[in-house]
Amino acid sequence: MFPASIMTTLTEPLLWLLRHVHAIGFTWAWSIIVLTFIVRSALVPLTVKQQQSMRRMTALQPELKKLQQKYKHDRQLLNEKMMEFYRENNTNPFGSCLPIVVQIPIFIGLFYLLRRPERFVQPGDDLSFFVGIRDITQHLNQLPTLTLAVLMIIYVSSQVGSMLLMPSTADPRYKYLFAGMPILFAVFIINQAFPVGLMLYWITTNLWTVGQAAVIRKFFPPPAFVAMQEAKKRGDDPPPAAAKRTEPKPPPKPKPKPTGSSQPQQPPRSPSKQRRVRRPPKPRPGGQNE
Repeated sequence: MFPASIMTTLTEPLLWLLRHVHAIGFTWAWSIIVLTFIVRSALVPLTVKQQQSMRRMTALQPELKKLQQKYKHDRQLLNEKMMEFYRENNTNPFGSCLPIVVQIPIFIGLFYLLRRPERFVQPGDDLSFFVGIRDITQHLNQLPTLTLAVLMIIYVSSQVGSMLLMPSTADPRYKYLFAGMPILFAVFIINQAFPVGLMLYWITTNLWTVGQAAVIRKFFPPPAFVAMQEAKKRGDDPPPAAAKRTEPKPPPKPKPKPTGSSQPQQPPRSPSKQRRVRRPPKPRPGGQNE
């Protein structure tokens, strides 16, 4: 599927790290879990930015829908207006995808590494993980039925929890629909013979995502713009920080005119001093005038 050079580039760093973790004293199953912790710890700064970006994108959705409705007949102009809108609001629409993109090569590399266990497994190595899992390099469809059912329940629950806690720009009605997709995906990965060790990596990643999302929500407040939009939806007053950044300052009030003796008012002009209008003389009887 992939050229050998690409697969070597993906698997060699993982193999080097797994061997060093295993040398500490962990089994290969726990080495994969520790590898997951190392990878997700390195991605914490990107993940925090991802969730903040998703929060901001969610708050901007009403304005984006207005732009889409206004320029729906001109796709090129719509794209230009949306890019301008993102720049004005200091938002990167692709910032939320970066942590996922970084994890894809690790996932693919671990998949191919576990399909060739002879590269790192030595005779007598412990490949088990709890009861029912004797070899993490075997395929999921080779597990006992009860063990597979428990593993899939843990996977689906962790995947649904991570999807519900992550901010999303999708309609809330579709968010719960997407949360049901892991059930269908569980059937797919069983039929495609995924290695058990890859599923351990996946479940550990989901559990990390759930805990990390809860911590970010508690200790990393959303941007001021997002807080203001959420307050508007609830009908509350906007937070002071958000109101200070977004609300324009009221215009200055006009200064009252000074009163008193500093500017004395002129008295009204008396009737006697008003300008008199000269009237023409009245004609005398007989048509004679003096």
